[in-house]
Amino acid sequence: MKPDKKALIITYYWYPYGGVGNYRISRFVKYLLKSGWDITVLTTKKASGIPEEPDDPIFDRVKVYRSNIIEPVGFLKNKKSSTPQTVNPSVFYQKDLSLKSKLAVWVRLNLMIPDAKFTWKWFAVSLGKKIIEKEKPDIILSTSPPPTTSVIAKKLSSWSGLPWVADFRDPWTNIYYYDERPQGKWAKRKNKKLEASVLKAADHLTLVNNGFFPDHDISERSSVIPNGFDPDHMISTPTKTTKDSSKFVIRYFGSLKINQRPDAFISALKIISQKHPDVASKVHFEFYGSIDPQVQKDIESVSELITSSFTGFIPHDEMMEKVVNSDLLLLAIGRTKNSKFALSTKVFEYMISGNPVLGIGPTDGAASDLVSKTNIGKFFDRTDSDGVAEFIIKMIEAASSGADPLFKAIENEVEAYSFKQLTAHLEEIMLSVQKK
Repeated sequence: MKPDKKALIITYYWYPYGGVGNYRISRFVKYLLKSGWDITVLTTKKASGIPEEPDDPIFDRVKVYRSNIIEPVGFLKNKKSSTPQTVNPSVFYQKDLSLKSKLAVWVRLNLMIPDAKFTWKWFAVSLGKKIIEKEKPDIILSTSPPPTTSVIAKKLSSWSGLPWVADFRDPWTNIYYYDERPQGKWAKRKNKKLEASVLKAADHLTLVNNGFFPDHDISERSSVIPNGFDPDHMISTPTKTTKDSSKFVIRYFGSLKINQRPDAFISALKIISQKHPDVASKVHFEFYGSIDPQVQKDIESVSELITSSFTGFIPHDEMMEKVVNSDLLLLAIGRTKNSKFALSTKVFEYMISGNPVLGIGPTDGAASDLVSKTNIGKFFDRTDSDGVAEFIIKMIEAASSGADPLFKAIENEVEAYSFKQLTAHLEEIMLSVQKK
């Protein structure tokens, strides 16, 4: 007998609150819908996300239920952030916090467990029970962060007896910001207990990468489904416009926290300015997103020869337009104990642009491996300023001479990261869980 294909998806991020948190789950939903699934989404009435409209009419088929949540954004947000509607995790890395900020961080770490969205479960569980009774889904799929999403899914799965697949875009207690600002003993113990209960209860776990839960043996009930790209975006990607040959435009998109400071890139720009002023005068750096104020200051002060501009988040279509019409795309991986496992959505959007990528971070990590395997650019250690400077100069020389691109993506390697294929893997898991 063919299993039914009706899913309840629990996600904090959903249209019209988008951004990075919504991308992965919305792509899964899109291709599950195309595969014949009936999708119901349980989300919030408001969220600290970037305003974003659905990019495909197929999302009109999704039934969306929204529960209340008490958002502590005003209490926790980084006042210096260029995106005031969101909580910028860079607050966990700042050394000169005010007394109020220190109190806010302490409260977040020690009283808001497992995360700042903990109040959502007060409302979502009761609404979720009503949804299950009305919509009669065959399976629950949750996506974290925030981990509260997993807590809600666990309660609903236990109450209903429905099979449950828990998706994790990031680690939980092993996430990077606890490295700098660890929780107190009581909070840490409670958070780990919640994590362990979720990992034990879920029928299957899907992870963006290995290394999320090193203290738990989940190998027999987990699968790695990396982030990827939407092949439809390749079709709608605009053609490249004629560029100003006197300028070499390097762009960065997304968040750039203090722990992601691209030291080698900033130092390389200084080297180029001092030793190759004629080359430096061609370099223009553009940033789009949320950047730590100190990192922005460091880039702005590199040299008068190198111009730079800083803009907040822009709509996805506009972003892709600029990605495609860049000369070089910068990617920076943060300094954490899990840096090797980091694989952001951004690298996949870079991948489909056809433009080269300059990566700064672990040269033996997942992002570096992907960039190398797909031949879309090169990765450098955070201290390799000379290597980065030489790379940028070579890229500028190649662009100026009209020579063939130094990097050309390997199509079959790229295709493996298509969300169409990734969702097919997820669907296999969802159907197999239903059969148990």
